[in-house]
Amino acid sequence: MRFNPYDDVLHQSSTVSSVAIQSLTGSSAVNGDSIDTAVSFDADSIMVHVRAEIASGAPSAATVAWALQESSDNSTFAAANDNTGTAIGGTLNVHTTAADSYARVEGIMVNRKRYLRIVLTPAFTGGTSPAILAYGEYIGSPGNSQVNAGRATSNT
Repeated sequence: MRFNPYDDVLHQSSTVSSVAIQSLTGSSAVNGDSIDTAVSFDADSIMVHVRAEIASGAPSAATVAWALQESSDNSTFAAANDNTGTAIGGTLNVHTTAADSYARVEGIMVNRKRYLRIVLTPAFTGGTSPAILAYGEYIGSPGNSQVNAGRATSNT
């Protein structure tokens, strides 16, 4: 989706059952819907942005771990790693303040698998029915229809 017809930014929300903002409770991982990078992004790289708001329910500790996963067939997903073999993701501490995390992902349609998804996993200590609102999105810049021309590998 473009914000207006004149900008050069593509935006795709990470949704779960067509809802972009998730209310996370318990401790189970929540898989975002996958995006097809061959259709969504004609770009060398994309930016992944994850935001989580302050936890409700007065827990003494609250975090959201997020991970980027990839798949070649849109059914079997594994951790998406950078060029050092480190899984792309992070942990946001949202006990007292909202938090954001960003990751640049390169190698789209080169050495990166076709489908990507964001997985969010909440963790709480104490509280009364604690919950966290979280949101993930993919941000890209359109290419010239010659995606990664001349590149065999990515930098991430």
